[in-house]
Amino acid sequence: MVFSSFIADPQRTSYDGADADENVKYVLRRSKITNIPWLIATVIMIALPVFGVPYILGIKFSGEIVFKENYVFVATLFWYLATFGFFFQKFVNWFFNVLVITNKKLVDMDFIGLAYKNISETMLYNIEDVTSNITGIVGTIFNVGDVFIQTAAEMREFEFIGADDPSKVRDLIIDLVEKTKGHNATH
Repeated sequence: MVFSSFIADPQRTSYDGADADENVKYVLRRSKITNIPWLIATVIMIALPVFGVPYILGIKFSGEIVFKENYVFVATLFWYLATFGFFFQKFVNWFFNVLVITNKKLVDMDFIGLAYKNISETMLYNIEDVTSNITGIVGTIFNVGDVFIQTAAEMREFEFIGADDPSKVRDLIIDLVEKTKGHNATH
């Protein structure tokens, strides 16, 4: 559930800047299918030393080994450290880049690397249009696409790239917006 790309009514979930009367309705992440390229790259990075180190240790020049075992061992340790850093950064990027939908707001949290985060929010009643699209063969087969949210606020458009079932996301946002606008009209 914690690693899901679509979490409805999450328990004990909040964010910085949430109002006291605000309830988180949905937490959305990019589709798990979007992780496949960097997971494959990580597997390749893990496997490269397994096949490459014996080859490197076998390189000789004028009958002598060019790379000493100690140096190759240290280089391999650095390689695996870089591989872990690559994996960790990609995972954190996927895990923490979320779209939070509450009973009052839409909050887009974007983390770039480990040192930069950008949080944008808009009130649901500011949302004017929600568009979803699916492109490409992979997107069509796995029903993964993008959701674009137009607002009347200063930040004109929110983008949620790589969403599972973008039509469903579009519909639930529109339903919450209509409910919010209807509620505000009666008060």
